[in-house]
Amino acid sequence: MGTGVNDLAKRLTATPGREAVLAGFLAFLLFFAGTGATPLIGRDEPRFAEAAREMLARGDLVVPTFGGVNRYDKPILVYWCTMASYALFGVNERAARLPSNLAGALTVLLLAWWARRRFGPGLGLLAGLLLAVTLTFHLEARACTADLVMLLPSVAALLALEHLVADDRSAPWVAFVFWVGMALALLAKGPVGPAFAIFTGLGLWALGRRWNRWEVGAMAVLVLAGWYRAGPEVLAIPLVWALVETLRSAHGRRAMGRLRWQWGVPLLVALTAPWAVAALRATDGEFFRVGVGKHVVARSMTALESHGGFPGFYLVTGLVAAFPLFAFMAPAVAGRWRALREDVTLRFLAAWLLGPLLMLELVETKLVHYWMLSYPAGALLVAAWLAAKPEPRPRFGRTGRVLLFLGGLPVAALGAGLALHFGIGRLLLPGAVAGVLLLAGLVAAAIPRDPRHGVAAAVVGTALFLTALLGWYLPILGTELVGPRAVRRLDEIRRPGERIVIYKARDDELFFYLPLDAINCRPKECLAAEIASGRPFLGVARLKDLKKFEKLHPGLPVKVAETVRGLDLGHGRWTEMALFRRAPAGHPAGGGPE
Repeated sequence: MGTGVNDLAKRLTATPGREAVLAGFLAFLLFFAGTGATPLIGRDEPRFAEAAREMLARGDLVVPTFGGVNRYDKPILVYWCTMASYALFGVNERAARLPSNLAGALTVLLLAWWARRRFGPGLGLLAGLLLAVTLTFHLEARACTADLVMLLPSVAALLALEHLVADDRSAPWVAFVFWVGMALALLAKGPVGPAFAIFTGLGLWALGRRWNRWEVGAMAVLVLAGWYRAGPEVLAIPLVWALVETLRSAHGRRAMGRLRWQWGVPLLVALTAPWAVAALRATDGEFFRVGVGKHVVARSMTALESHGGFPGFYLVTGLVAAFPLFAFMAPAVAGRWRALREDVTLRFLAAWLLGPLLMLELVETKLVHYWMLSYPAGALLVAAWLAAKPEPRPRFGRTGRVLLFLGGLPVAALGAGLALHFGIGRLLLPGAVAGVLLLAGLVAAAIPRDPRHGVAAAVVGTALFLTALLGWYLPILGTELVGPRAVRRLDEIRRPGERIVIYKARDDELFFYLPLDAINCRPKECLAAEIASGRPFLGVARLKDLKKFEKLHPGLPVKVAETVRGLDLGHGRWTEMALFRRAPAGHPAGGGPE
């Protein structure tokens, strides 16, 4: 039996292509399973999903809208992908999340292929699946957001860039992959992908040169000034410094020449300009004033929506956000650090990991998933560490075990902890089962002296944990969410001819689950006009918002038909929604349910 399994495993991983396809297929199963059983969660998922639904209904390929209002937060590629999925499979949660599922699986496939070619059999599968179960990457690969749609072309471009840096004989098609990847990344999430490529280049320069004391001191002062007040703009100084030094060396000029920028830049412009020009004209430039001015420049200078942080934010939060990758990544970087000067591939991977980290630390707005585009570099460094020769192979030491448990224990307690916090008893069993599976994986990962076995155990344990948590626990939690509960009751009590009015929407998933002609009344004047019109409607709002409206407009006849209690997961509390109508003549306004 064991021999047959081993023979099958060898056949499935006999070539880099087969090993990569196996890793991608397993990752897709993990990402795709159960995505149709859970409602859209949070703010981002329903906003992306509903914007694509509205664009598809209008036949608009240029300007996304949400609730009938122009949405300028992200460029167009994720909306195109989601619209295509809807056209093929209908408008539903599974179709909304499918582009991220596919992008995540293809990223794993690409990573596994690259790792297998560079580091040997088995390491492609291990590196790919380690990335697939890394917490933030896995959650984004199951969500309808722009992150994985941006990450796939960015990873392809960065791997192509490594080839261009390391190989004097790089073919033109490698540069073509780089420029196409950068163009698609721009269309998916603006300058994020190109910024990671630029700061990877800065990290490569920094790791490849010898620094004297005054240079180190000057860079330290510059970074401190950037973190304190000036922001990442201070890094323009070392970027110019790096560019000048690179162009002054013959090796650097050859490396820059392999980018084929003479036709690469026009290619990038040709791929991105048609939509950019159309959006510019359709919105009189507003798309870019908001999309670039607010969501790029303002994020770097101020902590938007109170998303600030402290020095070392990404390293501290990475214990959980990048679990279990982070626990193996730290000893891998330390174990291969001395080899960076001689091995340009290792130096590039370390630069991909650390260069963007420096940039992100200086950006005022901090969210744990911002560093996710460097996670593939971490997984590849782990593969390089596991492939290290001569024997004996490196050991998974005390530091790695400590990091594994520091990150894993709070993750294991997540399900049961939320169940107890919210008082949802039926979540205790799936939460506890998921936690036990992860704890078993942690123990199994910490025992072996060979880190390959430790990585494999952590991957299996985390995969089982995620399967139980997202396939069993999350669908139950979804039934407690206030938005979907309110929608179900709206459908049940809505009368023929009644229009739906959404007042001061705080639960964005309402738009996705309600008809496209639902009226988005954010200002109170809009609701007042609807009531005064006399037309029949069924409204939905947070109960506290409706009460505030009644105090401001005591003469307007509003009658609560029903209240719905449910969980506001974003704020971590229970809340109430009111379903209301215009009160009939002679009926007192306000009051309890009909």
